[in-house]
Amino acid sequence: MLWFFLLIGFALLSLGFVIWMSLRRRTKIPALRKAHFREAWNAVIEINDHSRRVIEAEKVCDAVLKALDYTGTFAEKLQQAGPRLKNIDDIWNAHRLRNRIAHEMNIRVSAAQSDRALQAFAQIVHQFLS
Repeated sequence: MLWFFLLIGFALLSLGFVIWMSLRRRTKIPALRKAHFREAWNAVIEINDHSRRVIEAEKVCDAVLKALDYTGTFAEKLQQAGPRLKNIDDIWNAHRLRNRIAHEMNIRVSAAQSDRALQAFAQIVHQFLS
C-alpha cells in the first residue's frame, strides 16, 4: 500500500513539474541578444518613412517578445505579456495602426501617429532590454 502512495505522489510531482516548466516564461534576455535588439531599435528610429517605421518597430517588439518565449502572432504575444506591460492600451493602438498600414490601401500615416506608435512600442523595448 505504501508503494502505491509513493507512486501516486511521484506521478503528481512529475505532472506538477511538467506544468510548471510549460507555463514559466523566460524573464531575461541574454546580453548579446539585447545588444542586437538595441541596434535594430536604433535603426528603426532612423527610418524617415512614417509607415515603414511603425511596421519595423513592431517587428523588433515581436522579436523581443519571442526571445522571452511568448508564442503566436504579435497579438497573441501581447495578450500573454499583457500583465507585464504598462500602458497596454497604447501598444494595442499602435498594433492596430500597424495592421491598417499593412492591410489598407493608400493609408497615410502622420508624423504624430507614427511618433505615438513608436512611443508605445518603445515601452516594450525599454522594459525588457533595460
